Amino acid sequence: MQYSHHRVSGVMHHNDSKKHYRLRRYVPDTPLANLIEQYWLVNWQLKNGQEHVQRNLPDPNFHLTFDGLGVKLIGPVSKVYQYPMAASGFVIGVKFNAGALNVLLDGPASDYVDKELSASKYFGSGVIDIFETRADGMTDEMIVSALNKFLVRFVEPVTAKQTQVAVLLDCIKNSGEIYTVAQLAQRADLSVRTLQRLFNQYIGLSPKWLLRKYRLHDALDELEANTLTMVELATQLEYADQSHLIRDFKDMLGMSPAQYLSDRYAPENSRS
Repeated sequence: MQYSHHRVSGVMHHNDSKKHYRLRRYVPDTPLANLIEQYWLVNWQLKNGQEHVQRNLPDPNFHLTFDGLGVKLIGPVSKVYQYPMAASGFVIGVKFNAGALNVLLDGPASDYVDKELSASKYFGSGVIDIFETRADGMTDEMIVSALNKFLVRFVEPVTAKQTQVAVLLDCIKNSGEIYTVAQLAQRADLSVRTLQRLFNQYIGLSPKWLLRKYRLHDALDELEANTLTMVELATQLEYADQSHLIRDFKDMLGMSPAQYLSDRYAPENSRS
């Protein structure tokens, strides 16, 4: 069983929030590599009536999740995703590769944005019984093995379009040089309209939205480090000015960077 080394990003107040839970991430067996990016397992044990609300700006992937309330398929998320934690609990997640579930869907990925779906509809009734015993009583190795065994039947050959979209998404996330849709289209040698159609079908969210989102991932990292002024941060992230960064921040996270930092140190946050 191999740990996943994908960068953890998009977690709000990451340095503070990770004190409340234990996160482990694993790569799937090799035959599932085209279907699944990683498995993620979270457990928590909060004492003395403590509560914690985990807030993330996640990647635009489908996730299959298991927790104390059951199993569900979550579509791409376009806003901050919240998960309340209290007492003790767990979540087991399967993060699918971009576009990997399209063969199972009834329409383009954009039809499933911000939706929680019946896992049984897409994976059959057996998905409910993947874990023969209570998952919170199983070792990580047992959980990963059970997921590998069940999900391998859903592996399909990767199409040229899926590969193309995966490369484009990686470019948005990691190039550090692409800040506009026009630049991305030029890099891919595609028209802007063709690019938009590809993302609508396989990702569900527009390339423009994703470019903004991953710049905000970087902004969250810098705010955690607290080493740059807002003007310096806007310049580093290639924003035209500070006001454009603040606007994007408010649109996606529902608060300004100043409010984000204030929330980090608020008494109610420290008690969570």
